[in-house]
Amino acid sequence: MKVAHLIWSFKAGGSETMLVDIANEQALSNDVAIFIGNTDVDEVVLKSLNERVKVELIGRPPASQNLWYIVKLIRALMAFDPDIVHAHQESFIKFLRLLSFHKVMTVHDTNQRLKNVQGYDAIFSISEAVRDDIQVKQPGIRSTVIPNGICFSAVKAKTSYGQLPFRIVQVGRLDHQIKGQDILLRALQSVSQLFEGRSIVIDFIGVGPSKEYLSILAEELGLAEQCRFVGGQSRKTIYEQLHTYDLLVQPSRYEGFGLTVVEAMAARVPVLVSNRQGPMEIIENGKHGYFFTAENHVDCGQKIVSIIKDSQKENFPEKLIAHAEYAKKQFDIANTAHQYLDAYARVISAKS
Repeated sequence: MKVAHLIWSFKAGGSETMLVDIANEQALSNDVAIFIGNTDVDEVVLKSLNERVKVELIGRPPASQNLWYIVKLIRALMAFDPDIVHAHQESFIKFLRLLSFHKVMTVHDTNQRLKNVQGYDAIFSISEAVRDDIQVKQPGIRSTVIPNGICFSAVKAKTSYGQLPFRIVQVGRLDHQIKGQDILLRALQSVSQLFEGRSIVIDFIGVGPSKEYLSILAEELGLAEQCRFVGGQSRKTIYEQLHTYDLLVQPSRYEGFGLTVVEAMAARVPVLVSNRQGPMEIIENGKHGYFFTAENHVDCGQKIVSIIKDSQKENFPEKLIAHAEYAKKQFDIANTAHQYLDAYARVISAKS
């Protein structure tokens, strides 16, 4: 099967990470290409693609109205001649309608207002949370859930627990209005008061518009010496280093899934998430991780204290192994990639 994936930007982020893994897996047995519309391309992310995946860079400046880039993309698609086109933003349908290829689209997040999806042969959601959000806001649109996944064998596993300093990590775009890093900082202030000096430390992995705000907030809360903003890291580095942390916190205000939560579970690192539907779906409503009331930094802090205490219990490693095994059954990238291939085949068969 010849599969063409379409995406505008290709920077470190949830949909880009997912696309890399899916394309790499699908390319093991299919002819796969990724068409990247805009110039904002992260070379680190690009280099994580398998050499079997074809890459076509269109080079459109973001938000450009120049139709030449659309013509260039159409020509590139026609030259590749795919069996199916998989779009990762709905706006591609504006010109895909002109083409006879089978067309599908994935919705990657909640709080989306879909306007132009009628031209797609199928709509997919990365989680039940995303599917339910679409159905509530736009009852006429039906989507099929195909969960995100990761390559579990690439993640190094944690083997020791209960040490101090207790190392917390938060991975994601530094955009506190969505990802809620400010909630975590306020929680950390209350937790730090219960422990001596630098017994609790945190690394923020990622880049984004909130870095300055969060750095200033850390100073104001007296946490500057306990916090590090380490910038963007390659997924290879993250997978190799996650096991050195004692807890991953994902304090999101909005979250359609939460791939970093799965990655931490694979590393046998405990996870603490806000009780938004996407992350709660991953931890099976608390069976395989901890959660706190979204927006509530007091509850977040109390849960961190509980996790620190739990990590010193003898049976704690066994629980983390069980969480990792559950996550692998649910979110292995091989399953995700093949579910998409099966869905493509159904679309092609139905439209033939």
